[in-house]
Amino acid sequence: MNDDTPEPRQVRSTIGGDVGGTAIQAGAVGRDVNVTNVLKGKDHRPLQVERPPHDFVNRHDPLEWIGSTLSSGSSPRVVLCEGPLGIGKTTFIRKIAEIHQDYFSGGQLGFEYRRGLYEDPDTAITGFLRALGMERNSIPNTPAERAKEYRSLTRRRPCLLVVVEGAWEPAQVRALVPEGNGSLVLVSSDVPDLDELLGDPRGAHPHSLVPLDPEHARALLESRAARSLESEDPEAVERLLEVCAGLPLAIALVGGRLCRMGLGSATTLAEDMERAPSAPDSAEELRRSLGVIFETSYRALSPEAAAVYRALGDWPGPHLDRALMPLLGDEGRWEEILAANLVEMDTHTLRFRHELIRGHARDRAEEDGAGRRRARLTAMLDAYLVRLGFAELAARGERLRTLDLGSILTGAEDPFDGDTGLAKAWLLRERPTLLSVVLGSAEQGLHVHAHRFAELAPALYLDHRFVHDWATTAVVGADSARMVGDTAAEARLLSLGSRPLTDLGRHAEAGARLDRAAELVEGMDDLMLRASVWEFRGRHLAETDPEAAIDAYDRCIEANRASDLPGSERGEALGLLFRGQARVRAGQAEAAVADIEAALTRFEGLSESDDRMSARGRVWLGEAHAAAGRHREAITVLNLAIEGLGARDQHYYRAEAYVLLADLYEEIGASGEARARLVEAERLYRDLESPRAAAVAERITRSGPTRD
Repeated sequence: MNDDTPEPRQVRSTIGGDVGGTAIQAGAVGRDVNVTNVLKGKDHRPLQVERPPHDFVNRHDPLEWIGSTLSSGSSPRVVLCEGPLGIGKTTFIRKIAEIHQDYFSGGQLGFEYRRGLYEDPDTAITGFLRALGMERNSIPNTPAERAKEYRSLTRRRPCLLVVVEGAWEPAQVRALVPEGNGSLVLVSSDVPDLDELLGDPRGAHPHSLVPLDPEHARALLESRAARSLESEDPEAVERLLEVCAGLPLAIALVGGRLCRMGLGSATTLAEDMERAPSAPDSAEELRRSLGVIFETSYRALSPEAAAVYRALGDWPGPHLDRALMPLLGDEGRWEEILAANLVEMDTHTLRFRHELIRGHARDRAEEDGAGRRRARLTAMLDAYLVRLGFAELAARGERLRTLDLGSILTGAEDPFDGDTGLAKAWLLRERPTLLSVVLGSAEQGLHVHAHRFAELAPALYLDHRFVHDWATTAVVGADSARMVGDTAAEARLLSLGSRPLTDLGRHAEAGARLDRAAELVEGMDDLMLRASVWEFRGRHLAETDPEAAIDAYDRCIEANRASDLPGSERGEALGLLFRGQARVRAGQAEAAVADIEAALTRFEGLSESDDRMSARGRVWLGEAHAAAGRHREAITVLNLAIEGLGARDQHYYRAEAYVLLADLYEEIGASGEARARLVEAERLYRDLESPRAAAVAERITRSGPTRD
């Protein structure tokens, strides 16, 4: 069964995200077409930068300096916001985004590189393209082409803010600099390696943040303590401020302790920190101050809350889904940790306030011993697997899986209630965690978890081209499946992983993994898995070796026909459809027509119709008829395909059909009809932010005025 086209199931669906389209009022499309742009839900002005906290203090001078550099007519600028960890760089950047929101008419984009995960600029660029309105099918297949389109798209979008955090190499920043005038890139930097950016032709500008002065440090401490400190011992308050050294992160933590401890607690808290260094003035001393504050905050927790804090330190993801919180402790324990300002929480997730705190919690988790930590982590991963399973089921419907999803979900309540929109929103929000749980499970030797997560994760990757994430999880998952001797899961992940590897240009690696998958499924009783592997192999070979692709599809069709499992009939139809495509490329036009017509007949005979694939199949049938020289049949079929694709909001494929129609009309000398179809194709491609829009527009210009 092909994974781009899940078998339909009865689920409640909501329209959200970038769903949209163009309504056409037409029967058989002739010269006059009434096209109304009705793209819905596309926010072409993304606002990805979070708001700053309500009690932001000081930083007026650097804020004014940043504001003075903004000019809608100037070239893009890069500013390095420098300073030690905990100085408040992220909050400062968020404040800039907030107060200059009207200036950044192009929108606000943000990306955080995470050390320990394989991330390069392409991951950020892919997400930025989607945020800027580019439809999934419009995104180019290679990193080089995606970078090119990012430059093109941002050139047409002035005054864009790009926030980059966590970068440790200059290339991670350079690739994300937009082209539009008036744009600004703010980089949160605490590593010297980025100094190389200062010598770039565009010239990055450094701006160092300094610790808060005593007046503003005290104001922030009072805000977080939620009371005036006038009644506290002045010497104790001064000692606390001295230990905090003007670091907003430290002040927030100490303020949280004062809030929880109540009136008169400054003296006790100062005594707890008696080992703190005095008046720290170097990065290392600032780090030591933070360490002392983390430790005193941790020691002040109840034993139960401290255990929750340690457990959270072992969680591999950057945040924790709030639904998993009860696994670690009751509401009171979480309230303790929140009150201590060690973690922060939004509507959906909980996370440490800073990576330094995560590191401290992970260090403290060693107190629990390896056995207890492993059992605790396994329980958390089990619960997360259930949520991922429900999300995958709602997002992708019934499809081929090697894991027994039914047994995993038995007895559990569906958190999404089958709602496709909610499930897909959750998957997108969990993107960094999906990668982390695969890598973290494998690292801990929990290989069954690793390959199960890897098999379910494409529910996100098939909708969003996070190809680095997909390739990494598929490779690690296949290795984990091999480690535990799960041949079916290994074959499945090897074949699934061929898709992102191909997109990344790693064709030889993709081919080798498909060869391995084919060896594993040879003689296997699971006919559906065999059919899927051969389908993936055919698709990999279709462009470079159509004859070999036809042979692979033969094996796919044969396996589906031999199976009596649900989905085999549809799998056979897909095999015929893709074999027809390959036969067009191999110059076997008549055989291609026969294959595609047989596929369409089988789609119509399914118990649950598949209008989407039928409409796409008609596009390929039109192409096959054209290759066979039957222009009239091709035009008729393509018009039917356009109508069907419009009803399904499949506008990218609809644009392709218009281009094919234009080719046909040009061949028969109907230049006016050809031009009209190109105009519709260009309009659709432009709405989808597709790079093909420019090529079609150029073709329209070359065609000259209509002569029909």
